[in-house]
Amino acid sequence: MIPPIPQPDPVPLPAPAWLLWVLLLLTFYLHLIPMNLVLGGSILGAIARVRARRGDRPHDAALAHLVVKAMPVLISAAVSMGVAALLFLQVLYGRLFFPSAIVMGWWWLAVIGLLILAYYGAYLLALREHSLGGVGTLLAWVIAAVVGLIALIYGNNMTMMLKPQELVSRYLSDGGGVQLNLLDPTLFPRHLHMLLGAIAVSGLAVAVVGVGRRHRDPAFGDWAVKYGAIVCGLATSVNMFAGLWWIAALPRDVLVQFMRGGMGIVGVLLAGIVLTIASAAHLMLAAGGRKPGVNVGASAGSMLAGLAMMLGTRDAVRSASLGVAGFQPVAWTAPQWGPIVIFFVLLVAAVATVWWMVRALVKAA
Repeated sequence: MIPPIPQPDPVPLPAPAWLLWVLLLLTFYLHLIPMNLVLGGSILGAIARVRARRGDRPHDAALAHLVVKAMPVLISAAVSMGVAALLFLQVLYGRLFFPSAIVMGWWWLAVIGLLILAYYGAYLLALREHSLGGVGTLLAWVIAAVVGLIALIYGNNMTMMLKPQELVSRYLSDGGGVQLNLLDPTLFPRHLHMLLGAIAVSGLAVAVVGVGRRHRDPAFGDWAVKYGAIVCGLATSVNMFAGLWWIAALPRDVLVQFMRGGMGIVGVLLAGIVLTIASAAHLMLAAGGRKPGVNVGASAGSMLAGLAMMLGTRDAVRSASLGVAGFQPVAWTAPQWGPIVIFFVLLVAAVATVWWMVRALVKAA
């Protein structure tokens, strides 16, 4: 009889489990921001290119150009920030993550090729934007589709690993590495929730760019604030239903385990909802001409805080699912404080470098 959850490795954790968990959430949060901009921005950029084909929409053309120039940098940031989060995930949940990745092995390996395709496509579009013509619009949609497919593959792995009791039977029935988790009732609402959230964050980013461009190009700046507010508001409104669908699709025992977290967990969930609604509301005020700079800044702060709350909710759902499955984290630790200190120093340096790059890009003509 093969146990559904493999035995822990005879190697201790290199740091206390609570510290690895904190670093997992921190690095994933840092990855979440550029990842949302890549996923939602690629969609908004492709739509802007289609709308700009009419000659009387110069603002859409300007937005499409901004997305094209920013996309290679955003993809680099999303990948760089995502590597650390994936490593911490493997350290804490490798006994579930690796079997799940093996069951869908060919799809998991395909992420590398798909990512290279999206990255090279983004560079090609950035370097040959005007000479590609209609092919450039097609390429923009291909990039958006590839990024969305990568997100769906990741979602398959992250949901499949939460059901270790099914991994053994899955592998015994078909060990070819081509299985996906498409029949899981939580997969598509989870993916839709993430997709709509990415569009909302990207709409906010358009409004932020609009505020930054108002002095240099008032017409585009005002248009970008209004357009970003509309996109963020609509995506946030629909996303409320997608989030409720995801929670309702959770297995009953997982939902009960989630609620056992007490008012703290429920409070985090409600705070995330309130903060994202507040973010959209501030954008609407900015679009109406009421202190655009102040309200867009307040919207950005609310959205960043809301993302943190949603990340906490997502982690609580994972903990509840693994608690029902009987997963116990490794308790044996042998901290290696030297490498940990080096990691913290390099992490701070990396965040500072990315922040400098973002400021340089925003100030560029």
